[in-house]
Amino acid sequence: SAAVKNSAALNAASLWMVTATAFLWCVGDSLHNELALADMSSLSVSTGVLLSTTIQTTTTSVVQTITSHPIELIYLGGVTTALANYIQTKAQREIAAERASIIYALDPVYGAFFANILLGEELSQLGIVGAGLITAAAATNAFLDFGEKDNA
Repeated sequence: SAAVKNSAALNAASLWMVTATAFLWCVGDSLHNELALADMSSLSVSTGVLLSTTIQTTTTSVVQTITSHPIELIYLGGVTTALANYIQTKAQREIAAERASIIYALDPVYGAFFANILLGEELSQLGIVGAGLITAAAATNAFLDFGEKDNA
């Protein structure tokens, strides 16, 4: 769009935010696991020490994953994430925001469909209802215009 002059910078900022929040998610998950494994009598350790240990454990785990699966991570990070986001950001200039919102809203439905086709995964009944609701909402948005009409 005209408001975003440098789509590459926007894409990079988006990916850094995903990286930061994913790391925070991992720290929270590790902290939750540590607290679940510890019995209540051994929780005399201060919160700062527990959090520091959890961050260190998470960082070690992330580094170990990166060093043991570099090709897979380059593909996932470079092709399926960064390249896809870059193409999306570039292509979004060519279509209206309303049309883009419909495409993005259907993303979980596409994901579930391809997970079923390619991986054999199955949706629960609740997942099928959710996919149906998302599809119905997107179709309604595509065929009906609820916005104000220009009378010019």
